[in-house]
Amino acid sequence: MPQPQSVRMVLMPIVKKLALGVLSPLFIILLFVTAFDIGFVRTATHPTTVKRLIAESSIYDSVVPNVLQQVKSIETSAGTFSASDPTIQKAANAAITPQYIKQNTETAIDSIYQWLDGKTAQPDFKIDLSSAKASFADNVAMAVQQKLGSLPACTTAQNLAIARSGQFDAINASCLPRGVTAVAAAAEVKNSIVGNQDFLKNTQISAADIKNGNDNQSFFQSDSAKQIPKQYQRAKKTPLILSALTILTGVGIVFLSRSWQKGLRHVGISLAVIGLIMLLFAWAINRTVSTKVVPKIKVDNAIFQTDIRNLVTDLTQQIDKNYWFFGGLYTLVGAGSIVGAEIFHRRSQPAKVAAKNKDAPEAEAPYEPEPKQKT
Repeated sequence: MPQPQSVRMVLMPIVKKLALGVLSPLFIILLFVTAFDIGFVRTATHPTTVKRLIAESSIYDSVVPNVLQQVKSIETSAGTFSASDPTIQKAANAAITPQYIKQNTETAIDSIYQWLDGKTAQPDFKIDLSSAKASFADNVAMAVQQKLGSLPACTTAQNLAIARSGQFDAINASCLPRGVTAVAAAAEVKNSIVGNQDFLKNTQISAADIKNGNDNQSFFQSDSAKQIPKQYQRAKKTPLILSALTILTGVGIVFLSRSWQKGLRHVGISLAVIGLIMLLFAWAINRTVSTKVVPKIKVDNAIFQTDIRNLVTDLTQQIDKNYWFFGGLYTLVGAGSIVGAEIFHRRSQPAKVAAKNKDAPEAEAPYEPEPKQKT
């Protein structure tokens, strides 16, 4: 009957090989997953990074031109403004500056992250555009007043033509009719824009206005949205967990190998190979996105399209930096592990040889018969 000690000696090498067979591919997978997860979490969970990427894309500069292009024209009781009119564009850009849009957007972003972190039950941001719309109306009215103030008085024929039409087009007027003042016409334009529903229809925007698809329910009050903060907070912890698993897996490979030097060399080779693959991947993804993906992004507004492309490019470069970092780190640590394992292996060889020689039995001297004495 085999002794427990002998059974253990037979089974242990088999168990070690099986464990190494599991840990080796798991270590490679964890290297990839950890690098990706840390890069994603570092980008997505930091509002400062998100705000910087949006600002660098220049998307705030294209909001007003994009809105005007969608509106196309603004109807007033004193005439119709074309959205492409330089006067309208100048008035809109002065009233709703990129800095104003950036400030309100970043306030909303901070509110959303407070909700994700569990500090508030739901985002509580509120964007009030009523003052911006009033400022826009003032700017347009001032431009109309200046234009009408410089026009000559209408002739009798022109006055009759205006009377027949029943409406004075203050926007496209070439003369000032009898009984109409520039101040009164400008005031009418201002009041008409403030009450207009074509440009900035909703001047009050809050988290409750973000609907869940075609449903009238607020997105942040839906059952699916209530689970997002929990998932987000769990995701923030994954880099630490994955990093610990990666280190423990590498240590397990070292101690389960025939010798720790061989295990260290095994880990080093895996790190170096994965590092080089990640460096190659970082170069490839940047090139692919910039030459294949970004040019295919199409948006109706040309200015807005450029900014969206810039945002995608900046986001790709941000993620790409993470792959460059981990690719370089893995390669350097892997090379260092391989060199270290080789140095310790060579240093241990003389000591092993000396110990082996010490334990070997001393060789007996060959037998030589004693010389006979002469009598």
